[in-house]
Amino acid sequence: MEELRVLVAGRPAAERDGIERAYVFARDAHAGVNRRSGEPYITHPVAVAVVLARLGMDSDSIMAGLLHDTVEDVEAVTFEQIEAGFGRDVARIVEGETKVSKLSKQGSQAAQVSDAGRDMQAENLRQMLIAMTDDIRIIVVKLADRLHNMRTLGSMKPEKQLRIARETMEIFAPLAHRLGIGQIKWELEDLSFRYLYPDEYTYLQSRLRTRQEERDTLIGEAVTELQEALTDDLELPEWVSDIDIAGRSKHLWSIHNKMQREGKGLEQIFDLLAIRVILTPKELIVPAGTDEKRRERAEQTREKRICYHTVSIVHSMWTPLPGRFKDYIAVPKPNGYQSLHTTVISQSGQPIEVQIRSRRMHEVAEYGVAAHWMYKQGAQLAQRDRENWILQLRELQDEINDASDYMDAVKTDILGQRVRVFTPRGLAISLPAGSTSIDFAYHIHSRIGETTVGARVNGSIVPLSHKLGNGDMVEIVTSKNGHPSKDWLNFAVTRSARAKIRHHFRQLERDDALQRGHDMLERHLRKRQLPVRQLMRTKLLEDAAQKLLGSRNPDELYFALSAGKITPSTVGKVLSPSLASEQGTAPSKRAPKPRPPESGGVYVEGMSTTTKLSNCCSPIRGDQIMGYLTRGRGVSIHRIDCPNMIRLLKDEPERCVAASWDVGTAGQTLVDLDVVAPDRSGLLADILGVLSAEKRSPLKVEANVDLNDVAHILLRLGVRGNADLENVRAAIQKVEGVTDIVRLGRNGGRGRSGASA
Repeated sequence: MEELRVLVAGRPAAERDGIERAYVFARDAHAGVNRRSGEPYITHPVAVAVVLARLGMDSDSIMAGLLHDTVEDVEAVTFEQIEAGFGRDVARIVEGETKVSKLSKQGSQAAQVSDAGRDMQAENLRQMLIAMTDDIRIIVVKLADRLHNMRTLGSMKPEKQLRIARETMEIFAPLAHRLGIGQIKWELEDLSFRYLYPDEYTYLQSRLRTRQEERDTLIGEAVTELQEALTDDLELPEWVSDIDIAGRSKHLWSIHNKMQREGKGLEQIFDLLAIRVILTPKELIVPAGTDEKRRERAEQTREKRICYHTVSIVHSMWTPLPGRFKDYIAVPKPNGYQSLHTTVISQSGQPIEVQIRSRRMHEVAEYGVAAHWMYKQGAQLAQRDRENWILQLRELQDEINDASDYMDAVKTDILGQRVRVFTPRGLAISLPAGSTSIDFAYHIHSRIGETTVGARVNGSIVPLSHKLGNGDMVEIVTSKNGHPSKDWLNFAVTRSARAKIRHHFRQLERDDALQRGHDMLERHLRKRQLPVRQLMRTKLLEDAAQKLLGSRNPDELYFALSAGKITPSTVGKVLSPSLASEQGTAPSKRAPKPRPPESGGVYVEGMSTTTKLSNCCSPIRGDQIMGYLTRGRGVSIHRIDCPNMIRLLKDEPERCVAASWDVGTAGQTLVDLDVVAPDRSGLLADILGVLSAEKRSPLKVEANVDLNDVAHILLRLGVRGNADLENVRAAIQKVEGVTDIVRLGRNGGRGRSGASA
């Protein structure tokens, strides 16, 4: 068949034999099975293998493309068979594809019935990215598989089309971009665009089609003119063996994105008309004995010289548009892309973008990481050629356990849009788009980030929140007395910088807690005139920690003291048994008196400090409560659902302590209510009448009407607990027109979601 000839064309006999055997194996394994479109199933793996062959991938990748569904779909086929017949590398790629595919199908099924499906899909993508770090060919095969699936997506149900297209746009197209495989990236984006935004896709396609003939004529004239100029040049023909000039169509998604990003109409997009010039240098003749590195440097230097000479010819022919020249040869894109871009006004008066690159640069631009196999058939991608972002995937895996969080970090920090900036020494740094000076500082080194006090961008002092742009030269100003600020979390973009800032403050809080616990114990012992240095020896502290906490770490003892989980007197008795016996035989007047119930009848276990009901949520008896150990003001008591308590549990869990209501106390607690009703005459009198009938006298009454003629009657009442409050609420609810009764904090806050009392 024609496709098989494409797969084996130009390959050694041994490789042709392996590919042909893989084709026969896959054909027999999938015999009698059809795709949803009605085609024989074998057409899919063959199409995947053809994509890989056209990318220039090695024979192992092509065989894996042919075999990638056999183990998953055919029970009789095993990985052991694949390895025995086609080698370990092929089996490893097929195994990576199979694991990912199984997870994907499970996630797809679960997504139809529950939110758990989204977590499973995230786990699927994480497993794929982790597998990729072991052999990058796994992701190249997966991209080829996804490309053919997108080409045949029309046979799927609409909801599945949307899910697959969205996943492709968010994950697979950016992956192709980061691998530098522009050929796959552009097609994946346009195919996804078709399903995600069908109206915009159809409109743009029809608009471009109506002017296609006119554009083709203009491009044809420009190509002919440029071909003649380059051929007639006195120097260029001596340096190159071939000059390939062709018109280039800008991809639909790229046009749509640019129109949306810049707020422009189609007629304002200057690079709709584009010409690509690909120069093939003649073979370089170097002195005998020249090592490979010197030869490679010489070839690249000549490539650059040829490209720069060509752009000078273009600029002498046509007028260049100011600010539209981009040198990606001197400053390559993060994925390795190199080319010169310039926009000129042609003889017809139309703007045309001209791209100029060498043959090698073109193959890297089109095939990216796959281009390595064009020059190193069958070789693993060398460690020096691995891009730093691939290694970042492993770091993220070590740092983030949750699959959804992992994928969010990958999308933001690795697959998102990038900017390339420079250090004062000219080192290029790639950061996520929107990164600030502080992200740059932490990217250079954690210590640089922690001691940052200022930044200069392109020689000018800027705030640390300044967003960096492509080509910026960034210099960080540090001081040995500098330290992070919590405000940095408001504008740091990269997950790495944010994590390092949070770690700094967690460490500070940890150190503070350790010191506080140490000081509490030391003061307690000194007050009782005990030998502090002797009793606070490491061995005694370890024994005390073991007895009280089940851990031999003295730090845990200090943390427990700081958090109020244990008291200094408890630790003192363990450290000094004589202290315990003295206290047992001390005069009765010195014996500690039982602590009476605190304000509101709240007890905090193991602590003798005062408690105070917080005004933000005004807890009353019956509410679930928790305490927060303040600095010098005792324990503040909050409702468990209070937004402030939720924040404190997240930010300072070591200062949050268990609290409960005293069973024997039945005092009253003040509560504020907001009674909501359409404004009418006599509303306030009716509400006060109900309270009078219930023998309740409000301590405070306020009434106001908003712009929508809705009345708010604010009442402050004393209640004995939740049950008592419910009785009051039920009585007020009977008043004509009352629509809601909202319980307020004493500071006027409505608490979480403004729930009714």
